Amino acid sequence: MAITVGNYVVATRDINNIRERSVGLVGDISGKKITVFFIGANKTIETDIHHIVYLDIEKTGKPYKKKICNRCHLLKDMEDFDINQTDAKGRKTTRPTCKECRVAIDGEPLKPDEKRRLEAIKPKGIFTCPICQKTSIVGITAKFVIDHDHKTGAGREWICDSCNTGLGRFKDDPELIQRVIDYLKN
Repeated sequence: MAITVGNYVVATRDINNIRERSVGLVGDISGKKITVFFIGANKTIETDIHHIVYLDIEKTGKPYKKKICNRCHLLKDMEDFDINQTDAKGRKTTRPTCKECRVAIDGEPLKPDEKRRLEAIKPKGIFTCPICQKTSIVGITAKFVIDHDHKTGAGREWICDSCNTGLGRFKDDPELIQRVIDYLKN
């Protein structure tokens, strides 16, 4: 298929610090030169049109053999993604982030001594999450988990699973969370 402006493409080799298999969006074509915004690198480059190939993004992910990582934006084999959960039809679904990127996201695991310390004060019965202040019956109306610092492995405390997921979505980054606060205030 002929590549046109607005098409998604994949780098077939490393180009100017853009990794092979990087997914990008075509911005301009001039002769044999093509300008592409590579999403994972957040960078626009001009390259030879022979260094990229067309990508039909609708044919990635389940049930196809290739998937785009939502962090590095590389086109990868499905085997490069861990199983995450089971969907409503009982089918296994994969994480949106590749195994390589998950290592960076997961960071340092919870230290064993910290796990022992927090297990000793595991909430029982009724518990109020220190973040959202929701009071729940432990294990019945809400799941509670140990939160930890992904940079150091130090334990923080027990929080509800929803807040733990929220912190993860915002990368445990106070600056990013502050942007959320600023957004909500406007």
